[in-house]
Amino acid sequence: MGPSQRTDQARRPDTSARIFVSYSRSDIAFVDRLETALKSRGFATLIDRSDIFAFEDWWKRIEALIAAADTVVFVISPGSIASDICRREVRFAAALNKRFAPIVYRSVDLTTIPLELSRLNLIFFDDDSRFDENANRLAGALSTNIDWIRKHTEFGERAERWHLAGRPEPHGLMLRPPLLDEGERWITARPPTAPEPTEATRSFIATSRRVFDREMKRTRRIKLAIYSLSISVIIGVAGWANEERIMAFKRAWTITDPFMRLRVRPFVLTAATEQTLRAGQTFRECAVERETDDCPEMVVLPVGSFMMGASSDAAPGVSELPRHRVVIAKPFAASKFEITFDEWDTCVETGDCDPRISDSGRGRGSRPVINVSWYDAQTYVEWLSKMTGRTYRLLTESEYEYAARGGTRTIYPWGEDVGHGNANCDGCGSKWDNLETAPVGSFAPNRFGLYDMVGNVWKWVEDCFHDDYDNAPDDGSAWLKGGNCDSRVVRGGSWGLAPTTVRSSNRDANIAVGRSYSLSFRVARTIEQ
Repeated sequence: MGPSQRTDQARRPDTSARIFVSYSRSDIAFVDRLETALKSRGFATLIDRSDIFAFEDWWKRIEALIAAADTVVFVISPGSIASDICRREVRFAAALNKRFAPIVYRSVDLTTIPLELSRLNLIFFDDDSRFDENANRLAGALSTNIDWIRKHTEFGERAERWHLAGRPEPHGLMLRPPLLDEGERWITARPPTAPEPTEATRSFIATSRRVFDREMKRTRRIKLAIYSLSISVIIGVAGWANEERIMAFKRAWTITDPFMRLRVRPFVLTAATEQTLRAGQTFRECAVERETDDCPEMVVLPVGSFMMGASSDAAPGVSELPRHRVVIAKPFAASKFEITFDEWDTCVETGDCDPRISDSGRGRGSRPVINVSWYDAQTYVEWLSKMTGRTYRLLTESEYEYAARGGTRTIYPWGEDVGHGNANCDGCGSKWDNLETAPVGSFAPNRFGLYDMVGNVWKWVEDCFHDDYDNAPDDGSAWLKGGNCDSRVVRGGSWGLAPTTVRSSNRDANIAVGRSYSLSFRVARTIEQ
Protein backbone atom coordinates (compact mmCIF):
# COMPACT_ATOMS: atom_id res chain seq x y z
CA MET A 1 0.00 0.00 0.00
CA GLY A 2 2.98 2.29 -0.53
CA PRO A 3 2.64 5.52 -2.48
CA SER A 4 2.02 4.94 -6.15
CA GLN A 5 4.36 6.58 -8.61
CA ARG A 6 1.86 6.26 -11.43
CA THR A 7 1.06 9.54 -13.12
CA ASP A 8 -1.76 10.59 -15.41
CA GLN A 9 0.70 10.32 -18.24
CA ALA A 10 1.36 6.71 -17.39
CA ARG A 11 -2.34 6.07 -17.18
CA ARG A 12 -3.11 7.76 -20.52
CA PRO A 13 -0.01 7.87 -22.70
CA ASP A 14 -2.12 8.14 -25.87
CA THR A 15 -2.74 11.88 -26.03
CA SER A 16 -4.44 11.83 -29.43
CA ALA A 17 -8.22 11.86 -29.39
CA ARG A 18 -9.89 8.54 -30.21
CA ILE A 19 -12.67 8.94 -32.79
CA PHE A 20 -15.38 6.38 -33.55
CA VAL A 21 -16.99 6.90 -36.96
CA SER A 22 -20.63 5.85 -37.35
CA TYR A 23 -21.52 5.53 -41.03
CA SER A 24 -23.52 3.68 -43.65
CA ARG A 25 -21.65 1.09 -45.70
CA SER A 26 -22.80 2.91 -48.81
CA ASP A 27 -20.55 5.83 -47.78
CA ILE A 28 -17.38 3.74 -47.35
CA ALA A 29 -15.35 5.66 -49.98
CA PHE A 30 -15.96 8.94 -48.17
CA VAL A 31 -15.20 7.35 -44.79
CA ASP A 32 -11.89 6.00 -46.11
CA ARG A 33 -10.92 9.53 -47.17
CA LEU A 34 -12.12 10.97 -43.85
CA GLU A 35 -10.12 8.40 -41.90
CA THR A 36 -6.95 9.28 -43.80
CA ALA A 37 -7.54 12.98 -43.10
CA LEU A 38 -8.10 12.40 -39.38
CA LYS A 39 -5.04 10.16 -39.00
CA SER A 40 -2.86 12.71 -40.79
CA ARG A 41 -4.01 15.28 -38.21
CA GLY A 42 -3.01 13.10 -35.27
CA PHE A 43 -6.27 11.36 -34.40
CA ALA A 44 -6.78 7.66 -33.67
CA THR A 45 -9.77 6.33 -35.59
CA LEU A 46 -11.96 3.45 -34.43
CA ILE A 47 -13.80 1.99 -37.41
CA ASP A 48 -15.13 -1.56 -37.49
CA ARG A 49 -14.21 -3.06 -40.83
CA SER A 50 -13.14 -6.54 -39.71
CA ASP A 51 -14.95 -9.70 -40.70
CA ILE A 52 -17.05 -11.16 -37.91
CA PHE A 53 -16.05 -14.69 -36.89
CA ALA A 54 -18.55 -17.43 -36.21
CA PHE A 55 -19.83 -17.29 -32.62
CA GLU A 56 -18.63 -13.71 -32.28
CA ASP A 57 -21.08 -11.09 -31.04
CA TRP A 58 -20.60 -8.26 -33.57
CA TRP A 59 -22.54 -5.77 -31.45
CA LYS A 60 -20.25 -6.31 -28.47
CA ARG A 61 -17.35 -5.41 -30.74
CA ILE A 62 -19.15 -2.19 -31.72
CA GLU A 63 -19.86 -1.46 -28.04
CA ALA A 64 -16.18 -1.90 -27.19
CA LEU A 65 -15.10 0.51 -29.94
CA ILE A 66 -17.64 3.15 -28.89
CA ALA A 67 -16.70 2.77 -25.23
CA ALA A 68 -13.03 3.39 -26.12
CA ALA A 69 -13.80 6.54 -28.12
CA ASP A 70 -13.60 10.14 -26.91
CA THR A 71 -15.95 11.41 -29.62
CA VAL A 72 -18.41 9.82 -32.05
CA VAL A 73 -18.40 11.31 -35.56
CA PHE A 74 -21.75 10.58 -37.22
CA VAL A 75 -21.66 10.75 -41.02
CA ILE A 76 -25.05 12.10 -42.07
CA SER A 77 -26.35 10.77 -45.38
CA PRO A 78 -29.59 9.19 -46.60
CA GLY A 79 -28.03 5.79 -45.95
CA SER A 80 -27.04 6.45 -42.33
CA ILE A 81 -30.34 8.15 -41.48
CA ALA A 82 -32.18 5.06 -42.76
CA SER A 83 -29.84 2.62 -40.99
CA ASP A 84 -31.13 0.96 -37.81
CA ILE A 85 -27.56 0.03 -36.94
CA CYS A 86 -26.36 3.65 -37.11
CA ARG A 87 -29.24 4.78 -34.92
CA ARG A 88 -28.46 2.01 -32.47
CA GLU A 89 -24.85 3.20 -32.32
CA VAL A 90 -26.06 6.73 -31.56
CA ARG A 91 -28.33 5.52 -28.75
CA PHE A 92 -25.56 3.46 -27.19
CA ALA A 93 -23.04 6.31 -27.41
CA ALA A 94 -25.59 8.71 -25.87
CA ALA A 95 -26.12 6.27 -22.99
CA LEU A 96 -22.37 6.50 -22.32
CA ASN A 97 -22.49 10.32 -22.45
CA LYS A 98 -20.18 10.40 -25.47
CA ARG A 99 -19.58 13.67 -27.31
CA PHE A 100 -21.00 13.73 -30.84
CA ALA A 101 -19.62 15.49 -33.91
CA PRO A 102 -22.20 15.16 -36.71
CA ILE A 103 -20.99 15.90 -40.24
CA VAL A 104 -23.10 16.10 -43.40
CA TYR A 105 -21.82 14.13 -46.36
CA ARG A 106 -25.03 14.04 -48.39
CA SER A 107 -27.99 16.34 -47.81
CA VAL A 108 -30.99 14.99 -45.89
CA ASP A 109 -34.14 16.37 -44.31
CA LEU A 110 -32.69 17.71 -41.06
CA THR A 111 -35.87 16.79 -39.18
CA THR A 112 -34.97 13.13 -39.71
CA ILE A 113 -31.62 13.39 -37.88
CA PRO A 114 -31.50 11.37 -34.60
CA LEU A 115 -32.73 13.48 -31.67
CA GLU A 116 -29.38 13.17 -29.91
CA LEU A 117 -27.72 15.04 -32.81
CA SER A 118 -30.46 17.48 -33.79
CA ARG A 119 -29.37 20.32 -31.50
CA LEU A 120 -25.68 20.18 -32.40
CA ASN A 121 -23.75 22.31 -34.87
CA LEU A 122 -23.10 20.53 -38.15
CA ILE A 123 -19.97 20.55 -40.31
CA PHE A 124 -20.78 20.14 -44.00
CA PHE A 125 -18.64 17.95 -46.27
CA ASP A 126 -21.05 18.07 -49.21
CA ASP A 127 -18.70 20.30 -51.25
CA ASP A 128 -15.79 18.11 -52.34
CA SER A 129 -13.64 21.09 -53.31
CA ARG A 130 -13.61 22.24 -49.66
CA PHE A 131 -12.83 18.84 -48.14
CA ASP A 132 -9.47 19.83 -46.61
CA GLU A 133 -10.89 23.08 -45.22
CA ASN A 134 -13.77 21.21 -43.57
CA ALA A 135 -11.42 18.49 -42.31
CA ASN A 136 -9.41 21.20 -40.54
CA ARG A 137 -12.60 22.57 -38.97
CA LEU A 138 -13.54 19.09 -37.78
CA ALA A 139 -10.04 18.50 -36.39
CA GLY A 140 -10.21 21.77 -34.47
CA ALA A 141 -13.58 20.83 -32.96
CA LEU A 142 -12.40 17.32 -32.03
CA SER A 143 -9.28 18.66 -30.32
CA THR A 144 -11.13 21.21 -28.16
CA ASN A 145 -11.27 20.41 -24.45
CA ILE A 146 -10.42 16.77 -25.04
CA ASP A 147 -9.26 16.12 -21.47
CA TRP A 148 -12.50 17.53 -20.05
CA ILE A 149 -14.53 15.52 -22.58
CA ARG A 150 -12.78 12.30 -21.58
CA LYS A 151 -13.73 12.94 -17.97
CA HIS A 152 -17.28 13.72 -19.10
CA THR A 153 -17.45 10.22 -20.59
CA GLU A 154 -15.77 8.55 -17.61
CA PHE A 155 -17.98 10.11 -14.93
CA GLY A 156 -21.06 9.67 -17.11
CA GLU A 157 -20.36 5.93 -17.46
CA ARG A 158 -19.84 5.54 -13.73
CA ALA A 159 -23.08 7.41 -13.01
CA GLU A 160 -24.96 5.22 -15.49
CA ARG A 161 -23.75 1.99 -13.84
CA TRP A 162 -24.79 3.37 -10.43
CA HIS A 163 -28.26 4.28 -11.71
CA LEU A 164 -28.67 0.87 -13.38
CA ALA A 165 -27.83 -0.77 -10.05
CA GLY A 166 -30.70 1.17 -8.38
CA ARG A 167 -28.68 4.10 -6.92
CA PRO A 168 -27.60 2.15 -3.81
CA GLU A 169 -25.60 3.83 -1.06
CA PRO A 170 -23.07 2.99 0.17
CA HIS A 171 -21.84 0.89 -2.75
CA GLY A 172 -18.67 -0.14 -4.56
CA LEU A 173 -19.74 1.96 -7.54
CA MET A 174 -19.52 5.20 -5.55
CA LEU A 175 -16.57 7.53 -6.10
CA ARG A 176 -13.79 7.74 -3.51
CA PRO A 177 -10.87 10.17 -3.27
CA PRO A 178 -8.83 11.03 -5.24
CA LEU A 179 -11.32 10.33 -8.04
CA LEU A 180 -14.10 12.00 -6.03
CA ASP A 181 -11.99 15.14 -5.59
CA GLU A 182 -11.24 15.10 -9.30
CA GLY A 183 -14.94 14.78 -10.13
CA GLU A 184 -15.85 17.78 -8.01
CA ARG A 185 -13.12 19.88 -9.67
CA TRP A 186 -14.27 18.66 -13.10
CA ILE A 187 -17.87 19.80 -12.47
CA THR A 188 -16.77 23.34 -11.67
CA ALA A 189 -14.27 23.58 -14.56
CA ARG A 190 -16.62 23.02 -17.50
CA PRO A 191 -15.38 24.91 -20.60
CA PRO A 192 -18.00 27.18 -22.22
CA THR A 193 -18.25 25.02 -25.36
CA ALA A 194 -18.39 21.67 -23.56
CA PRO A 195 -21.62 19.69 -23.03
CA GLU A 196 -23.41 20.21 -19.72
CA PRO A 197 -22.95 17.35 -17.21
CA THR A 198 -26.22 15.47 -16.85
CA GLU A 199 -28.30 15.71 -13.71
CA ALA A 200 -27.62 12.00 -13.15
CA THR A 201 -23.85 12.66 -13.15
CA ARG A 202 -24.20 15.63 -10.78
CA SER A 203 -26.34 13.56 -8.42
CA PHE A 204 -23.85 10.69 -8.54
CA ILE A 205 -20.90 12.91 -7.57
CA ALA A 206 -22.84 14.72 -4.83
CA THR A 207 -24.09 11.44 -3.34
CA SER A 208 -20.57 10.00 -3.47
CA ARG A 209 -19.30 12.90 -1.34
CA ARG A 210 -22.09 12.54 1.20
CA VAL A 211 -21.56 8.78 1.51
CA PHE A 212 -17.78 9.07 1.72
CA ASP A 213 -17.88 11.66 4.50
CA ARG A 214 -20.36 9.54 6.46
CA GLU A 215 -18.27 6.38 6.04
CA MET A 216 -15.07 8.09 7.15
CA LYS A 217 -16.70 8.92 10.48
CA ARG A 218 -17.88 5.33 10.83
CA THR A 219 -14.44 3.97 9.85
CA ARG A 220 -12.72 5.92 12.62
CA ARG A 221 -15.12 4.48 15.19
CA ILE A 222 -14.66 0.92 13.88
CA LYS A 223 -10.86 1.18 13.88
CA LEU A 224 -10.88 2.26 17.53
CA ALA A 225 -13.20 -0.60 18.47
CA ILE A 226 -11.14 -3.18 16.55
CA TYR A 227 -7.94 -1.98 18.15
CA SER A 228 -9.38 -2.23 21.63
CA LEU A 229 -10.86 -5.67 20.98
CA SER A 230 -7.71 -7.05 19.38
CA ILE A 231 -5.57 -6.01 22.31
CA SER A 232 -7.97 -7.68 24.72
CA VAL A 233 -8.05 -10.90 22.71
CA ILE A 234 -4.28 -11.06 22.36
CA ILE A 235 -3.80 -10.65 26.08
CA GLY A 236 -6.39 -13.36 26.70
CA VAL A 237 -4.74 -15.98 24.51
CA ALA A 238 -1.17 -15.20 25.52
CA GLY A 239 -1.26 -17.83 28.25
CA TRP A 240 -1.98 -20.80 25.95
CA ALA A 241 -0.53 -19.94 22.56
CA ASN A 242 3.06 -19.65 21.48
CA GLU A 243 4.47 -16.41 20.14
CA GLU A 244 4.08 -17.35 16.47
CA ARG A 245 0.39 -18.15 16.88
CA ILE A 246 -0.13 -14.94 18.83
CA MET A 247 1.46 -12.88 16.07
CA ALA A 248 -0.63 -14.60 13.39
CA PHE A 249 -3.79 -13.99 15.41
CA LYS A 250 -2.85 -10.37 15.98
CA ARG A 251 -2.08 -9.85 12.28
CA ALA A 252 -5.45 -11.27 11.24
CA TRP A 253 -7.40 -9.14 13.71
CA THR A 254 -5.50 -5.89 13.35
CA ILE A 255 -4.45 -5.87 9.67
CA THR A 256 -5.89 -8.51 7.34
CA ASP A 257 -9.53 -8.58 8.45
CA PRO A 258 -9.91 -4.78 8.84
CA PHE A 259 -8.35 -4.29 5.39
CA MET A 260 -10.80 -6.75 3.84
CA ARG A 261 -13.86 -5.32 5.64
CA LEU A 262 -13.08 -1.63 5.15
CA ARG A 263 -11.06 -1.34 1.94
CA VAL A 264 -12.19 -4.26 -0.19
CA ARG A 265 -15.59 -5.83 0.50
CA PRO A 266 -17.60 -2.53 0.29
CA PHE A 267 -16.25 -2.04 -3.25
CA VAL A 268 -16.81 -5.55 -4.64
CA LEU A 269 -19.26 -5.67 -7.55
CA THR A 270 -22.67 -7.03 -6.64
CA ALA A 271 -24.16 -9.87 -8.68
CA ALA A 272 -26.67 -7.43 -10.20
CA THR A 273 -23.93 -4.99 -11.23
CA GLU A 274 -21.84 -7.82 -12.65
CA GLN A 275 -24.75 -8.76 -14.89
CA THR A 276 -24.71 -5.25 -16.44
CA LEU A 277 -21.00 -5.23 -17.32
CA ARG A 278 -20.21 -4.64 -20.99
CA ALA A 279 -17.04 -5.04 -23.01
CA GLY A 280 -14.67 -2.12 -22.53
CA GLN A 281 -15.91 -1.18 -19.05
CA THR A 282 -13.42 -1.02 -16.19
CA PHE A 283 -13.73 -1.63 -12.46
CA ARG A 284 -11.70 -1.97 -9.28
CA GLU A 285 -12.78 -3.99 -6.27
CA CYS A 286 -11.02 -2.03 -3.57
CA ALA A 287 -10.88 1.50 -2.23
CA VAL A 288 -9.08 3.96 -4.50
CA GLU A 289 -7.61 6.86 -2.59
CA ARG A 290 -4.82 9.33 -3.10
CA GLU A 291 -1.38 7.76 -3.55
CA THR A 292 -2.57 4.18 -3.08
CA ASP A 293 -2.73 1.29 -5.52
CA ASP A 294 -4.13 -1.61 -3.52
CA CYS A 295 -5.63 -3.77 -6.28
CA PRO A 296 -5.57 -4.04 -10.08
CA GLU A 297 -7.91 -2.12 -12.38
CA MET A 298 -9.80 -4.61 -14.55
CA VAL A 299 -11.08 -4.31 -18.14
CA VAL A 300 -14.03 -6.38 -19.36
CA LEU A 301 -13.17 -8.16 -22.62
CA PRO A 302 -15.69 -9.14 -25.31
CA VAL A 303 -16.53 -12.69 -26.28
CA GLY A 304 -15.32 -13.71 -29.71
CA SER A 305 -13.02 -16.04 -31.61
CA PHE A 306 -9.57 -15.78 -33.17
CA MET A 307 -6.85 -17.74 -34.92
CA MET A 308 -4.23 -18.70 -32.31
CA GLY A 309 -0.60 -19.20 -33.26
CA ALA A 310 1.39 -18.16 -36.30
CA SER A 311 1.01 -19.11 -39.94
CA SER A 312 3.41 -21.83 -41.11
CA ASP A 313 5.46 -19.34 -43.15
CA ALA A 314 5.77 -16.86 -40.24
CA ALA A 315 6.32 -19.21 -37.29
CA PRO A 316 9.93 -19.43 -36.09
CA GLY A 317 9.39 -23.08 -35.08
CA VAL A 318 6.79 -25.71 -34.25
CA SER A 319 5.97 -24.12 -30.87
CA GLU A 320 3.39 -21.77 -32.44
CA LEU A 321 1.89 -24.43 -34.74
CA PRO A 322 -0.56 -25.59 -35.84
CA ARG A 323 -2.56 -22.39 -36.11
CA HIS A 324 -6.08 -23.06 -34.85
CA ARG A 325 -9.33 -21.29 -34.06
CA VAL A 326 -10.21 -20.64 -30.41
CA VAL A 327 -13.64 -19.49 -29.29
CA ILE A 328 -13.90 -17.30 -26.18
CA ALA A 329 -17.58 -17.86 -25.40
CA LYS A 330 -17.67 -16.43 -21.89
CA PRO A 331 -16.73 -12.85 -20.96
CA PHE A 332 -13.90 -12.26 -18.53
CA ALA A 333 -11.91 -9.31 -17.26
CA ALA A 334 -8.14 -8.84 -17.50
CA SER A 335 -5.98 -6.46 -15.51
CA LYS A 336 -5.46 -3.23 -17.42
CA PHE A 337 -1.77 -3.26 -16.52
CA GLU A 338 0.80 -5.74 -15.32
CA ILE A 339 0.65 -6.27 -11.55
CA THR A 340 2.74 -3.51 -9.99
CA PHE A 341 5.03 -3.49 -7.00
CA ASP A 342 2.46 -1.26 -5.26
CA GLU A 343 -0.17 -3.98 -5.67
CA TRP A 344 2.25 -6.74 -4.67
CA ASP A 345 3.36 -4.83 -1.57
CA THR A 346 -0.28 -4.49 -0.51
CA CYS A 347 -0.48 -8.29 -0.53
CA VAL A 348 2.75 -8.41 1.48
CA GLU A 349 1.33 -6.09 4.13
CA THR A 350 -2.13 -7.65 4.39
CA GLY A 351 -1.71 -11.21 3.08
CA ASP A 352 0.80 -13.96 2.47
CA CYS A 353 2.88 -12.61 -0.42
CA ASP A 354 6.65 -12.96 -0.04
CA PRO A 355 8.19 -9.75 1.40
CA ARG A 356 11.61 -10.69 0.02
CA ILE A 357 10.69 -10.12 -3.65
CA SER A 358 13.36 -7.75 -4.99
CA ASP A 359 13.09 -5.08 -7.66
CA SER A 360 16.74 -5.78 -8.69
CA GLY A 361 17.39 -2.05 -8.43
CA ARG A 362 14.85 -1.17 -11.13
CA GLY A 363 12.31 0.55 -8.90
CA ARG A 364 9.04 -0.39 -7.22
CA GLY A 365 5.85 1.71 -7.17
CA SER A 366 4.21 1.59 -10.61
CA ARG A 367 6.85 -0.67 -12.13
CA PRO A 368 5.74 -4.25 -12.79
CA VAL A 369 6.55 -6.65 -9.99
CA ILE A 370 9.47 -8.88 -11.02
CA ASN A 371 11.42 -11.82 -9.60
CA VAL A 372 8.19 -13.73 -9.00
CA SER A 373 7.71 -17.43 -9.68
CA TRP A 374 4.53 -19.03 -11.01
CA TYR A 375 3.79 -20.09 -7.43
CA ASP A 376 4.26 -16.50 -6.20
CA ALA A 377 1.69 -15.39 -8.78
CA GLN A 378 -0.71 -18.07 -7.53
CA THR A 379 -0.29 -16.79 -3.97
CA TYR A 380 -1.28 -13.32 -5.13
CA VAL A 381 -4.44 -14.40 -6.98
CA GLU A 382 -5.47 -16.59 -4.03
CA TRP A 383 -5.11 -13.59 -1.71
CA LEU A 384 -7.07 -11.33 -4.07
CA SER A 385 -9.81 -13.96 -4.38
CA LYS A 386 -10.00 -14.29 -0.59
CA MET A 387 -10.19 -10.54 -0.08
CA THR A 388 -12.94 -9.99 -2.67
CA GLY A 389 -14.86 -13.26 -2.47
CA ARG A 390 -14.63 -13.38 -6.28
CA THR A 391 -12.58 -15.59 -8.61
CA TYR A 392 -9.27 -14.01 -9.61
CA ARG A 393 -6.74 -16.13 -11.45
CA LEU A 394 -3.98 -16.12 -14.04
CA LEU A 395 -5.03 -15.84 -17.67
CA THR A 396 -4.98 -19.02 -19.72
CA GLU A 397 -2.56 -19.03 -22.64
CA SER A 398 -5.33 -18.74 -25.25
CA GLU A 399 -7.02 -15.94 -23.27
CA TYR A 400 -3.67 -14.15 -23.17
CA GLU A 401 -3.13 -14.26 -26.94
CA TYR A 402 -6.77 -13.26 -27.54
CA ALA A 403 -6.36 -10.28 -25.19
CA ALA A 404 -2.96 -9.35 -26.63
CA ARG A 405 -4.24 -9.32 -30.21
CA GLY A 406 -7.23 -7.18 -29.27
CA GLY A 407 -9.13 -8.27 -32.37
CA THR A 408 -6.17 -7.90 -34.75
CA ARG A 409 -4.66 -10.54 -37.04
CA THR A 410 -1.30 -8.85 -37.54
CA ILE A 411 2.12 -9.99 -36.33
CA TYR A 412 2.15 -7.33 -33.60
CA PRO A 413 -0.92 -5.90 -31.83
CA TRP A 414 -0.36 -2.59 -33.66
CA GLY A 415 0.59 -3.88 -37.16
CA GLU A 416 2.90 -6.02 -39.26
CA ASP A 417 6.14 -4.28 -38.21
CA VAL A 418 7.60 -3.61 -34.77
CA GLY A 419 7.64 0.13 -35.52
CA HIS A 420 9.08 2.64 -33.09
CA GLY A 421 8.05 3.30 -29.49
CA ASN A 422 5.22 0.75 -29.34
CA ALA A 423 6.71 -1.44 -26.59
CA ASN A 424 9.79 -2.03 -24.44
CA CYS A 425 12.20 -4.56 -25.96
CA ASP A 426 15.76 -4.62 -27.31
CA GLY A 427 15.06 -2.80 -30.58
CA CYS A 428 11.57 -1.44 -29.97
CA GLY A 429 12.74 2.19 -29.93
CA SER A 430 11.83 3.14 -26.33
CA LYS A 431 14.06 4.81 -23.76
CA TRP A 432 13.92 1.65 -21.62
CA ASP A 433 15.07 -0.77 -24.37
CA ASN A 434 17.54 -3.36 -23.06
CA LEU A 435 17.99 -1.32 -19.85
CA GLU A 436 15.12 -1.82 -17.42
CA THR A 437 11.39 -2.22 -16.96
CA ALA A 438 9.13 0.71 -17.83
CA PRO A 439 6.37 1.98 -15.50
CA VAL A 440 3.14 0.26 -16.48
CA GLY A 441 1.02 2.19 -18.98
CA SER A 442 4.00 3.86 -20.65
CA PHE A 443 2.81 2.86 -24.14
CA ALA A 444 -0.47 3.12 -26.01
CA PRO A 445 -3.10 0.46 -25.19
CA ASN A 446 -4.34 -2.11 -27.66
CA ARG A 447 -7.88 -2.18 -29.09
CA PHE A 448 -9.21 -3.87 -25.94
CA GLY A 449 -7.82 -1.08 -23.73
CA LEU A 450 -5.01 -3.23 -22.27
CA TYR A 451 -1.48 -1.93 -21.76
CA ASP A 452 1.86 -3.75 -22.15
CA MET A 453 0.42 -7.06 -23.32
CA VAL A 454 3.70 -7.48 -25.19
CA GLY A 455 7.12 -6.25 -24.14
CA ASN A 456 8.39 -4.92 -20.81
CA VAL A 457 8.30 -8.25 -18.90
CA TRP A 458 7.30 -11.85 -19.52
CA LYS A 459 3.93 -12.72 -17.99
CA TRP A 460 3.07 -16.07 -16.38
CA VAL A 461 -0.11 -17.82 -17.57
CA GLU A 462 -1.90 -20.83 -16.11
CA ASP A 463 -0.99 -23.48 -18.70
CA CYS A 464 1.56 -26.28 -18.53
CA PHE A 465 4.06 -26.05 -21.38
CA HIS A 466 3.52 -28.15 -24.51
CA ASP A 467 5.98 -28.23 -27.40
CA ASP A 468 3.28 -27.35 -29.95
CA TYR A 469 -0.49 -26.88 -30.32
CA ASP A 470 -1.41 -30.42 -31.38
CA ASN A 471 -4.67 -31.25 -29.53
CA ALA A 472 -4.71 -27.88 -27.76
CA PRO A 473 -8.05 -26.75 -26.24
CA ASP A 474 -10.19 -24.63 -28.56
CA ASP A 475 -12.49 -23.12 -25.89
CA GLY A 476 -10.14 -20.74 -24.06
CA SER A 477 -9.51 -23.11 -21.14
CA ALA A 478 -6.11 -23.81 -19.60
CA TRP A 479 -4.16 -26.75 -21.06
CA LEU A 480 -3.19 -28.73 -17.96
CA LYS A 481 -3.14 -32.30 -19.28
CA GLY A 482 0.05 -33.73 -20.70
CA GLY A 483 3.03 -31.56 -21.43
CA ASN A 484 5.49 -30.42 -18.78
CA CYS A 485 3.75 -28.98 -15.75
CA ASP A 486 7.04 -28.35 -13.94
CA SER A 487 7.38 -25.59 -16.52
CA ARG A 488 4.65 -23.06 -17.26
CA VAL A 489 4.01 -20.90 -20.29
CA VAL A 490 5.19 -17.28 -20.29
CA ARG A 491 3.96 -14.69 -22.76
CA GLY A 492 4.79 -11.22 -24.04
CA GLY A 493 8.57 -11.05 -24.34
CA SER A 494 10.63 -8.61 -22.30
CA TRP A 495 12.73 -5.44 -22.24
CA GLY A 496 16.00 -7.30 -22.87
CA LEU A 497 15.00 -9.42 -25.86
CA ALA A 498 14.66 -8.89 -29.60
CA PRO A 499 11.46 -7.60 -31.29
CA THR A 500 10.56 -11.13 -32.46
CA THR A 501 9.72 -11.99 -28.85
CA VAL A 502 6.99 -9.34 -28.63
CA ARG A 503 4.96 -10.81 -31.48
CA SER A 504 1.36 -11.56 -30.48
CA SER A 505 1.83 -15.30 -31.04
CA ASN A 506 5.21 -15.70 -29.33
CA ARG A 507 5.39 -18.15 -26.42
CA ASP A 508 8.07 -19.62 -24.20
CA ALA A 509 8.44 -21.75 -21.08
CA ASN A 510 10.02 -21.17 -17.69
CA ILE A 511 10.45 -23.51 -14.77
CA ALA A 512 7.53 -22.80 -12.43
CA VAL A 513 9.70 -22.27 -9.34
CA GLY A 514 12.01 -19.91 -11.23
CA ARG A 515 12.34 -16.22 -10.51
CA SER A 516 13.87 -13.62 -12.81
CA TYR A 517 14.13 -9.84 -13.21
CA SER A 518 12.17 -10.21 -16.46
CA LEU A 519 9.29 -12.32 -15.05
CA SER A 520 5.98 -10.84 -13.93
CA PHE A 521 2.25 -11.55 -14.36
CA ARG A 522 -1.17 -10.03 -14.82
CA VAL A 523 -4.50 -11.36 -13.59
CA ALA A 524 -7.94 -12.31 -14.89
CA ARG A 525 -11.31 -12.25 -13.15
CA THR A 526 -14.13 -14.60 -14.01
CA ILE A 527 -17.36 -12.72 -14.89
CA GLU A 528 -20.60 -14.42 -13.92
CA GLN A 529 -23.32 -13.63 -16.49
